[in-house]
Amino acid sequence: MADIRTCRDLEERLTPYVDGEAPPEGRRETDVHLAKCPPCRERMEAERAAREVVHQRRGALRASAPPGLRARCAAHRTLTAHSSIRRTRWVPLSLAASLLLAIGAVFALGLNDRVEALAAGLALDHVKCFNISPRARTAPDVHAVAARWQARQGGALTIPDTAPDHNLQLINVRRCLSTDGRVAHLMYLWHGEPLSVYVLPRVLGRDRVMDSMGRETAIWSANGRTYAVLADGHPQDFDTIVGYVKTHAK
Repeated sequence: MADIRTCRDLEERLTPYVDGEAPPEGRRETDVHLAKCPPCRERMEAERAAREVVHQRRGALRASAPPGLRARCAAHRTLTAHSSIRRTRWVPLSLAASLLLAIGAVFALGLNDRVEALAAGLALDHVKCFNISPRARTAPDVHAVAARWQARQGGALTIPDTAPDHNLQLINVRRCLSTDGRVAHLMYLWHGEPLSVYVLPRVLGRDRVMDSMGRETAIWSANGRTYAVLADGHPQDFDTIVGYVKTHAK
């Protein structure tokens, strides 16, 4: 395996590093790079956090995976074991983990349901973003952010603002890490805890409220879009904050 000279060189090392399977020499080289590269260190921590979410539910994932998925995972392990000999190109963890974890979550839930599949993927993105996204020093200006979004993405975006009466504080607006960048991720603190609002530019399915990877999740469609609200755990007043978002998000 080549030496780590750039951040791109780190990509093929992150999977075994996060999984605790990297050889000692490779782990030392990765540690050196991470120690001097905050962006790569943040990315590694985000991937580790997402991995832990799935690890906590490994029993359900293992029990519910169909034979086809089991066979693919076995083939992937075999390919990985021989990758140094066959010089197989590794897929970057930021892509591979997002796809594999989301697919695993879909099968764990016994799904052919796009809404639940979407919820699983967004729950992992929620974990990643709150691990790597720095909190703004000042509250974002919702009108300025919406104007920038429309200029760059070509679609209007109405952002629910900070609402002290609801203990809701807007901290960041970014493009979703786990999509093609057209999905808006509105990041809040609600009662001091992470809360995400996602705005997708298309309608995906029926309205639902569900548990997704241990997070209360509401998904609905309106205005030709799909909206999702995710909160850590299962707060009793979740319906209240969902109602606020439904009233103010477009």
